[in-house]
Amino acid sequence: LAIIGPALTPEPSQQDLSRILRSPDTTGLLGTDHLGRDQLSRISTGARNSLVTVLVVLAVSGIGAGVLGLFSGYISGRFDLLLQRLVDAVMAMPLLVLALAVAAASGNSFWAVSFAIAVAFAPLSLRVARAAGIEQSGSGYVAAARISGASTIRIVLRHLAPNALGPWAVVVASQAAVAVLVEAALAFLGVLPGRLTLGGLLGGDVQIYMYSAPWLVIWPGVALALMALAINLAGDWIADSVTGRASAPV
Repeated sequence: LAIIGPALTPEPSQQDLSRILRSPDTTGLLGTDHLGRDQLSRISTGARNSLVTVLVVLAVSGIGAGVLGLFSGYISGRFDLLLQRLVDAVMAMPLLVLALAVAAASGNSFWAVSFAIAVAFAPLSLRVARAAGIEQSGSGYVAAARISGASTIRIVLRHLAPNALGPWAVVVASQAAVAVLVEAALAFLGVLPGRLTLGGLLGGDVQIYMYSAPWLVIWPGVALALMALAINLAGDWIADSVTGRASAPV
């Protein structure tokens, strides 16, 4: 629905004042809102925008923080000490407070808020990867690579990363679904007024009509729950597959 839905449904901002608050029927499978806009179209577009947040979190919190954690565990020393104190500072900040502060400073920029969510999730991914890096850095194959003259970047990316992939993938998979719910909570609070997301469809003017037109909140809520469930199931499957492949040292 998120990938192909917007291409098959009307423009989500298209208004039809003759179909205001129309209940679900054959002409509008999920009904219309108080401005006559098609709910299916708005939900599919909102789901796509919510998925973008997941991709940002995976890129920053998953890949970026994971690789940084591997370098921190392998290099250790002052670099590791400084990085861990920075991680402690980030972990001391409540997630929603951090995201709201970034939203206020950036003028409710979608990308800034998504990046703030990713930064808030980064410490766990970084520390799991760091622990795996510390554990693997004393292995014989790492010592052999070091003796053969391999660079630090090659050792971390070619040898440490594949063997630390299992626990890291489990953490990232669990964070992806939570990121969707956090983004929905922020949108519900009005942090992203110019961005159509599933959380945004549950807030604002919709709350005025939710009793007379319950489909305005039921279907976005169902879509949000199904998205979180789907991401959890897909993440578990990927984590299990990666853990199986990463069971033997590379």
